[in-house]
Amino acid sequence: MKKLIFGLLSVLLLAIAPAKAVPTDEITELINRQQQAWNQGNIDAYMLGYWHDPKLRFVSKGEFKYGWDKMLAAYKRSYPDRAAMGQLKLELKDVQMLSNYSALVAGRWVLLRQKDSPSGVFTLLLEKKDDHWVITHDHSS
Repeated sequence: MKKLIFGLLSVLLLAIAPAKAVPTDEITELINRQQQAWNQGNIDAYMLGYWHDPKLRFVSKGEFKYGWDKMLAAYKRSYPDRAAMGQLKLELKDVQMLSNYSALVAGRWVLLRQKDSPSGVFTLLLEKKDDHWVITHDHSS
């Protein structure tokens, strides 16, 4: 009888316990927040998705760039106003968990602006640092 009561209590506690966040959901939410920040013209908020560290790596146009501060400065130079920023659309194709603390994300991007619509693909390495997911490596082309 004790086993039955314990079993029923365990099931009940599991049923009412708050669900833990699924890493892929957390990662998707991070990407969605970045897209929203970009589309609001807020590069500083967009950069919150990146690891704020000198070892942050960004690869684009055949070049390797390192550092959160350098990346922020480059974004602000390349996108000085809302017209240059346009509207960003990100489409996640795959979120592959490499471990409990790292994930590989692949997708497509398009920047809708009045004069053009550049587009491409991206691969991101995300790592869980200090209990938060951040992009530690961004390869966009």
